[in-house]
Amino acid sequence: MNRTYINKIRSFMATNTVVPILIICFLGASIFVDTFFSMSNVLNLLNQNAMKGIMAIGMTFVIINGYFDMSIVTLMSLTAALSSGLQPSLGTGLAIVVALLVGTAVGAINGFLVTKARINAFVATLAMMLGCRGASYIYSGEKTIIPKSEGFLAFGSGTVLGVSYISILFILLLFVAHFVLRYTKHGRNTYAVGGNARSAFNAGIDCDKTTFINFVICGFTGGLGGVLYAAFLGAASPSVGWPDLHMMVIAAVVVGGCSLLGGIGNVWYSLGGVIILGMISNVLNLLNVQAYISTLCTGLIIIVVLYVDRVMHMNRKRKKT
Repeated sequence: MNRTYINKIRSFMATNTVVPILIICFLGASIFVDTFFSMSNVLNLLNQNAMKGIMAIGMTFVIINGYFDMSIVTLMSLTAALSSGLQPSLGTGLAIVVALLVGTAVGAINGFLVTKARINAFVATLAMMLGCRGASYIYSGEKTIIPKSEGFLAFGSGTVLGVSYISILFILLLFVAHFVLRYTKHGRNTYAVGGNARSAFNAGIDCDKTTFINFVICGFTGGLGGVLYAAFLGAASPSVGWPDLHMMVIAAVVVGGCSLLGGIGNVWYSLGGVIILGMISNVLNLLNVQAYISTLCTGLIIIVVLYVDRVMHMNRKRKKT
């Protein structure tokens, strides 16, 4: 192979660290599990992680901006309860709209607390996390709510050639988010603010507006995730996704290569992170590993992946200097 192509491949791998990690995970999965590459298992992997991926899209905007949102999963449980519980009185369509508006409003409140009230993002979104969790328990009466709409449930379980409607929606949202981040003024501003907020401000960028919009986007995806979870599971529990899914959304974005310091990442990195964590869980499940051991293994693997990613980032910085 031509040395030029080899150098290009090495450069691509070094810049996109999620790619070699994905390759290693795929090879490891194929070695330990014979049925991993079966079509049914691959589609199952995609369908089971689509909702996590949708929420990871919103989290990607916030993390590139230099923040993160602790409230997204408990917001999901609240909007799942609302979209299910309001169906008898408001109808399915309006119940979904209300749930999405609540999710968007929570994101807007988070954005206001961070940009105008100047409250630390961790503290503000942690408080909102607790508030949403409490609200979901109060609204549901600590009980599981069963959606009544057959169309709502059919969307959650429907497939096209084995690919769920939810997965198709996830893929469409990936392309929309990619377009926004790469080709719009808001996307460029997001990278600029996350990379260096002071320089972005000096360049005339409205940093507060950019951050506010990204928290709103994250809130919307959290609300949408809740609606889809209720449709997929056919039930809405106030404890859904808690606490396992809570850190998995942030972990997926970071494992994919988005920097917690801001300014680095894209939705395809986050997709890679979602797939990596989904593969780990899937393989351990196929190997019949007990749940608590699976959780421990997942945590250790995340640490290793983040360490490798950190080393590769440091090597790139040395080469630049």
